[in-house]
Parts: sequence; structure tokens; C-alpha cells
Amino acid sequence: MSSVAALNRSQREKLQNFQQVTGAPQRLAMEFLRRLNWSLDQALDVFFQEGHSCGVQQEHLDAKKLEALFMKYASSEDQTIRPEGIEELCKDLQISALDPVTLVLAWHCRAKQMGIFTREEFTTGMQRLGCDELPKLRAKVADMRQALQDRAACKEVYAFTFQFALDQGQRCLPVDMCIEFWKLLLPAHFALLETWISWVEQNVKNHVSKDTWMMLFDLATQVKPDLSDYDLQNGAWPVVLDEFVDFVRASRGQ
Repeated sequence: MSSVAALNRSQREKLQNFQQVTGAPQRLAMEFLRRLNWSLDQALDVFFQEGHSCGVQQEHLDAKKLEALFMKYASSEDQTIRPEGIEELCKDLQISALDPVTLVLAWHCRAKQMGIFTREEFTTGMQRLGCDELPKLRAKVADMRQALQDRAACKEVYAFTFQFALDQGQRCLPVDMCIEFWKLLLPAHFALLETWISWVEQNVKNHVSKDTWMMLFDLATQVKPDLSDYDLQNGAWPVVLDEFVDFVRASRGQ
């Protein structure tokens, strides 16, 4: 279609991802993405908030089953799913609690705090995924894992993860925490991941800002693996990335 042909690569990827998550036809998907200035995360939120139902979302979810699924893992003290419940859920999904799929699940739930799912968050996430019982959610694990291979979808999860991991009042993340997240989220997208992590461990002792966090994803996905198109002179990259590129080029004798 000519309208799709006019989109850039990032927009086409977001369009495809929006359709995969919602089952919406192409025209409706484009309408929402354009309306929300091509923010996939916001477009999905508004789509579900407005009660739209397309494709995979047409399946009726049983409210009683969904409540039972939540209560299976929720704490009796405060009616939230806490670390012990998340551990049990992961066990039932046959994944490790350290599996990056857990970050995709948290993204679908739009969880505000690491290690906790409120009833509203969990229910909303299950509605997005079209799941009201464990077998259905288990069947979605492969799709959630595949989302991390898709650049546009992974970027949404990656951006969410930074905010999700912050403690209240924090604006930056500790380096060691960032390293663990990079290991989970970037293997499919960053050819220099091992070199970057090794360099960071030796040279970055402070916290990582959101700007650096997001610009690293752009470095990983938009710059050639040999860094030949990285513009040190005129690019608006954070200093830490300039220093990393200097290091890589020097080590290669460039």
C-alpha cells in the first residue's frame, strides 16, 4: 500500500508490532500510531483504554478465571503479587525469574514497581495478552520472547525497563544494574555488547542517566558494528559513548 510504503523502517516495525499485539487492521493501527506521534507504548495504552477489540482481542476473557489467576499468586496480606508470587508464576510458566520475558510481561502490565504487580496492573496486562488462565499465558511466552528480537518492540521494553527499575525519587540507575539489563535486552541488537560491558566495568563507576541508556540503544541499532558512521565531531552523543567509540577505534588502530 502506498501509505505504508511512505513509512520509514522504524514506523513500519511499530505498525507491525501494534497489529501483532492488538490484532487491529492496518488502517486502524496506523490511525492510532499517527494520533500518538508514533509512540507504540502510548498508542497501545490508548487503544485498550478506549475499549477497542480486534483480532486476538476478540476472545472473551472470563473475569472469574482472570481473578482466580491473579489470586493464585497474590499475597493474602495486601492483594498484590509480590516477589514470592512472581517466582511461583515464573515456575508455572517454566521460565526463570531472571528470564528477559519477565520484563516483557511487566511491560504489558505497565507495572510501576519492580517485584510487584497490583491487581489492576496484572489484570490489564492479561487483557492485553488475551489471557485469563495459566495455559494461555504459557502459550504467550514464545511471542513475548520473540518481541525482544523485534527492534521496535524491544526499544519499547528497553525504555520501560529503565523507569521500571528506578527506586522512588531516583533519576539514574546504578551501573551494575544496567549491565545486567543490557545482558538481558541487547544480545540480539548490539554486536559490540561484550566489548561495551567490559569497557563499562573498567571505566564507568557512576550511575547511568536515562539519556545515556536510550542513546546506547540507538548506538546499538542505528550505527554500523564497525562504528564507521559514528560522528564524533558533530553527533549529539553522550560523552561516555564518545569515549567508548574512541576506545574501540584506538584498539583497532583506526
